[in-house]
Amino acid sequence: MMDYKEFKNNSIDYLSGNLSITERQKFEAFLKENPQYHKKFDEEKLFWNDLTEETPEATTAMDVNFYTMLNSHKKEHNKESFLTKTTLFFSSNLLKRLAYTFAILTVGFFLGKGLNTERETTEETIQFAKKETENVRSQLVLTLLEQPSANKRLQAVSEVTKLNSVTETIIKALFSTLNNDSSVNVRLSAVEALSNYTNIPLVREGLIASILKQKSPLVQITLADLMVVLQEKKAVESFKQLIEEEDVNESAKQKMEESINRII
Repeated sequence: MMDYKEFKNNSIDYLSGNLSITERQKFEAFLKENPQYHKKFDEEKLFWNDLTEETPEATTAMDVNFYTMLNSHKKEHNKESFLTKTTLFFSSNLLKRLAYTFAILTVGFFLGKGLNTERETTEETIQFAKKETENVRSQLVLTLLEQPSANKRLQAVSEVTKLNSVTETIIKALFSTLNNDSSVNVRLSAVEALSNYTNIPLVREGLIASILKQKSPLVQITLADLMVVLQEKKAVESFKQLIEEEDVNESAKQKMEESINRII
């Protein structure tokens, strides 16, 4: 007899097309033999259909000169974050499965708890659902950060801001993105996400270490602004080193000099 957890996982695999023909036939036979599970599956199928509606993929245009980007960044910085401008979507079966799992974890326990009345109390169920939701969201972040699409990597950074707490694994993944991602927008979003956790020593140290690894003037300027907010004196030496480098943009150098003066 299939338990509820196994039924839930099979439902996700069935709806996302990840079951083989034999497995699909076996699952369909199980539903016919168990009306209570069949009813639950029908509810989940309706939810799945709403969740997986296609959203057009947004395009990203970076072919503008530095000064245009800098002025735009300064204006938009006071209005809204880069994250709120990014179109959020799930297009592949893997991402749909993760998104669907997340949704099921938040509501499935309440819809399906009647299947086993001797399970956890309502409060225990809520706490368990929150924990599982957090785990799924963390896995979603790590999965999206590995995607070739910059939009999906932006989605990953957005998901981080929804976490109640961040693990060391998530922090390291964000720093890997900040220091290595090919998209300036993704790196800027990583700075923004990490700025929410500057109370963590690992994050502050990582942000300081990241200064000398950045080549984009926009990222350098964003880090300079952040270090002023943090009044991080340890960042001064790194900024001085960057200012001495010949290939650093003059506007970025000026910004870093201003930041040094405001920190000291």
